[in-house]
Amino acid sequence: MFNFMEDPNAQTLMALYISLLMQLVGVALAVLVDPYIKRENRIRIYTIVVIVTYLLFEPYVTETYGPALFGSHGVLWYTFHSSFSYIMRTVVLYLFIGLSGNTWGKNILRAILVINAFFCCSAFFVPWVFVFNENYGWHRGPLGFIPFVASFILVLWLVVGSVIRFRGIKRRESSIPVIISIFVVGAVLGDVEMGFSPMVSFLNVAMTGSTVFFYIWMHLQFVREHEKAIRAEQRIKIMMSQIQPHFLFNALSTIQALTETDPERASKVIEEFATYLRQNISSLNQDSMIPVSKEIEHTKTYSDIEEVRFPSIKIEYDIEDDEFLIPPLTIQPMVENAIRHGVRGKKHGWVCVNIYREGDMHVISIRDNGKGFDVNQMIEDTKNGDHIGIKNVRDRIKEMTGGTFSIESVIGEGTSITIRIPA
Repeated sequence: MFNFMEDPNAQTLMALYISLLMQLVGVALAVLVDPYIKRENRIRIYTIVVIVTYLLFEPYVTETYGPALFGSHGVLWYTFHSSFSYIMRTVVLYLFIGLSGNTWGKNILRAILVINAFFCCSAFFVPWVFVFNENYGWHRGPLGFIPFVASFILVLWLVVGSVIRFRGIKRRESSIPVIISIFVVGAVLGDVEMGFSPMVSFLNVAMTGSTVFFYIWMHLQFVREHEKAIRAEQRIKIMMSQIQPHFLFNALSTIQALTETDPERASKVIEEFATYLRQNISSLNQDSMIPVSKEIEHTKTYSDIEEVRFPSIKIEYDIEDDEFLIPPLTIQPMVENAIRHGVRGKKHGWVCVNIYREGDMHVISIRDNGKGFDVNQMIEDTKNGDHIGIKNVRDRIKEMTGGTFSIESVIGEGTSITIRIPA
């Protein structure tokens, strides 16, 4: 047994064990409290942690306490632990493939595990893969390459599957499983090339580090999926806030009245109304930004309907700059707010949308001569869940474009909204 108080090498070895064990315990605790990890992946990581911990400490326990524990059955127990270690290493690689999200060819992978386990267990009966002599010396058999071939196939499967799964816009994300695979292969080659059996092999160190890397990678994946779900929910709220029941009913009532007084104009309004609904619904599936010209087109469709309903108001557009991108449903909700809460009740109400370039900024200005409001009170109401349309537009401008969103309003005079987007 090692004297850890006097042997510097033993102290170094103990420090390495503690470091690797802390990594494994840290991953297990992180997975325990991580809300983003799915149950099946949680089980995979726990299984990997248990297996890698066994692979890490088994050589030390066997080397230090083997003679006392195994007695006259030493060869049998050494054979058991070697066979089990070979089998468990392929199981860890199989679990890594599951964590990467690759679900193709599961039956083939399981068949590889079974074949490898069969040949490893044959060491109890015939020296095909390896054998221990009476002095517990390990010797490779004529089929000793089989565990390495099985591991190589699983590593290759992990690399190819990750590259295919994350190709295109997610191509960079496939690099982490690929790097992990390179570490594992390099560790195996290092162990084979050096030709000795240390207490802590390169492969065990690589598998411990790979477990940590895989957890970090998975956490980032699930956080990204969670954020995507939040954005989808946000888009639904935006759409529902824009397609208000009273607007639908009033628009249909206007169309009904026009069919009796001006059928031709009623037909045009019906077409615009259908276009408005189609554009709003399509925004549900729009995760990226759109040309500002498309947003203006959608806003004009909406404002045309409102001008039919309220002949006393006028919506004007002064577009000098239309070659940049913005989040969908950015301008239209602000124009709708200006009409609904500002100018709709005025005898001569107007809303002006002006888009222009100012230095290195694209500027969108939406002004009205409506009722106006207390901006400070509006900000307080937003914290309580009110004015969700304004909050969503402001947040998306900031997050998706790095731009700014400001409001100025004077009660009795009107409101001005200014959106600045970096060119």
